[in-house]
Amino acid sequence: MSTAQALVGALRDSGSMIGRGVLRDLRRTKVRRAAAHVARTTFDPTDPDAIADPFPHLSRLREQRVAVNERLNVWMLSRYGDVLAAARAQDTLSSASGILLRSMPMPGVVSTDEPDHSRLRRITAPAFTPGAVRGLERTMGELVKPGVDALLGGDAVDVVPALTVPLPVSAIAVLLGVDDARRGEFHKYSEDFRSLFAVSSLTEVTRSTGRALPGMLAMRGLILDELDRRTGAVTDDVFGRVRTALDEGDMSILEALTAALILLVAGSETTTNLLGILLLQLASDPALYARLRENRDLIPAATEEALRWGCPVQWVGRTALTPYRVGDHTIPPRSRVVLFYAGANHDPDRFDRPGEFDIDRGGAGHVTFGHGAHFCMGAHLARLEVRVALEHLLDAVERIELAGPVTWTTTPSLSGPTSVPVRVVK
Repeated sequence: MSTAQALVGALRDSGSMIGRGVLRDLRRTKVRRAAAHVARTTFDPTDPDAIADPFPHLSRLREQRVAVNERLNVWMLSRYGDVLAAARAQDTLSSASGILLRSMPMPGVVSTDEPDHSRLRRITAPAFTPGAVRGLERTMGELVKPGVDALLGGDAVDVVPALTVPLPVSAIAVLLGVDDARRGEFHKYSEDFRSLFAVSSLTEVTRSTGRALPGMLAMRGLILDELDRRTGAVTDDVFGRVRTALDEGDMSILEALTAALILLVAGSETTTNLLGILLLQLASDPALYARLRENRDLIPAATEEALRWGCPVQWVGRTALTPYRVGDHTIPPRSRVVLFYAGANHDPDRFDRPGEFDIDRGGAGHVTFGHGAHFCMGAHLARLEVRVALEHLLDAVERIELAGPVTWTTTPSLSGPTSVPVRVVK
């Protein structure tokens, strides 16, 4: 395929996806038809104030089993039991319209139903098994070292650009099999795609996709180059597995491109937020830092609590295929349903004192990685990256403290700091 053909194909594919998403949104069942006893809410998870602090809104939302926002035309679930059940209901609550507030269908593992979901997951999942991920531990250490070394110079360092961003992007590049020289492009393209997570209206779907399109086109070229390099060769990286799937007819070129894009965004963005949340806690709590430095066995508990408390993935969208029961309520078919992971993770009926960061609570049970068929494929990798990063930091530095104001992402469906300036305390 020539470069010109690839670019034309990308434009055609992107336009088709936008069109399908708009049609699906127009055909949704209108929530204004919901019975009068169904709670109404004006809570908008894309509103800047809600993004900055969603938890008071989610607390009010949990007062009811379900609620509808008529302006956004969505149903909302925020209690732990209801969110967990909905996350597991993949046969009833479809992912085929994507996970955003508005429909954005893409042929990837996070936005397909069976049987395509299992077929696509089988191709890339072997690279993310616990055994495969453990084999990357030494490489992860090499990727962490520059960020930790930057702290040792004595000046204040923002750990987000120094560590929490480059580590996950580089880790995904290693898994994919991308040349070292092209890793910088991955971060740039990830930034281009971020706007796609912020859409709340049909107009914004088209506008945001237009902004992201240059990065999508450039990434398409990079992926095609990597797949071409593997023609006739056998490599045990993700691109090698995808090349084999293409050659054997198990995957289309659009599915291959989507797989790489999903790994880039989901694999880097979520871990960046998770690591940033945990480093912020360690810089703010000297006693916690000292505990982890003395006992590295506590790192997994701290990681799970960061996943629960900070909830790097705040919510996901689904579409009801058939009537879906939640208590005494029935969500009708073709309704868009938002599952608030952040609401579930802070549900006091499941977690005592949910607003407190407490590594002794035993963070097991959080829903940040999802559940059921769509459980996050990169969960093992994210945990390894955090463990290796913390072990290197704890080895090198006795204590860190905040050295300036912390800023947070403005992306509605994700949560994490975009700036955490710290300095070493001697």
